[in-house]
This record gives sequence, structure tokens and C-alpha cells, in this order.
Amino acid sequence: DDPKIVLIGHSFGGLTIMKWLEQTYGDNNDDNSNSPKDINLAGVGLMCSVPPSGNGAMTMRFIRRSLVDAWKITAGFVMKKAITDKAICRDLFFGGTEDDNGISDEDVERYQSYFQRDTVATIDLGDLAKKLPSALADVDTGRAPFVDRLPPVFVVGATEDFIVDREGVDETARY
Repeated sequence: DDPKIVLIGHSFGGLTIMKWLEQTYGDNNDDNSNSPKDINLAGVGLMCSVPPSGNGAMTMRFIRRSLVDAWKITAGFVMKKAITDKAICRDLFFGGTEDDNGISDEDVERYQSYFQRDTVATIDLGDLAKKLPSALADVDTGRAPFVDRLPPVFVVGATEDFIVDREGVDETARY
């Protein structure tokens, strides 16, 4: 018996899994390089995933929601201030303060060191926009044409998530 595999993706990892599902289960898998029958996939979990249409629509919602929040997101990610600015890092990833049972300053600094280490891997958003999984989705429903061939998929968001809003989670769930 082969072990069952469950793929779990968070943020851009969730988007990566959706793209893999498209390539594996979609009709465009002509060469069967990733045949579903060869993969013992039991299920998929997508947590606060970037939606299949990418982060463009979410970015516009951030700007309409709050210019301050849009600035924090831009400064934190594009300018990489989340690596050095504890307040921006806390707002984007953890929320709360040390005083209200949020994450400690020491833990924020520890995570910032991980972010610093991980900045060698970057995402080319211009290239990504050309390859988004939503390109195959039904225009009216937002559903992937291969959804009936997928194993169970669990989609979860967070009420207070600073980055992936409710609309983004709903889009991922429809896909």
C-alpha cells in the first residue's frame, strides 16, 4: 500500500498547488507527465491562499479599504520592510501586541531572521500573472473545469487576516 498524500499550501504555496492541480488534473495534461493515477493524492488543504486569479484584485481592495494598510503591504512585501521593521512585520503576519497576548518581540525578531534568509527566493509577479490557474476557470462560476476529478479540497481563511481577505478565500473555494 502506497501512503496517501495530502498537500497543504499557505499563501503563494496554495496558489502553487492550484497550478499543479490544473497541470495534473486539467485537460491540458496531454503528455500525462503528472498522471493523477500515479499520485496517491488523498486531499488538498489551502490556507489563506492567494486566490487563483492572483493578488491583483486583492491589491485593489486593499487600496479601497485603507491607504495605510495598502502602504504597509507595499512596504512590507515590495520594499521588504517586514524583514527589519517589527511593527510592519507584526501587522502583516501576526497582529496584536505583546501586551494583548500577541506574539512577543523576541518571536517577531526570530521570524524576521527567517524572512531575511528566505528573501533569496522571490516570485516574479509579472510572469506569475501569465500563468494563473484561473485562466481555465468558468467565467460565470469561477470553477475549474476539472474540479469533478479532484480529491477532497479544504479551503480555510482567517477572519482577521491582513493579506488574504474574505473575497479571496471565497474565490479560492469556488475554484
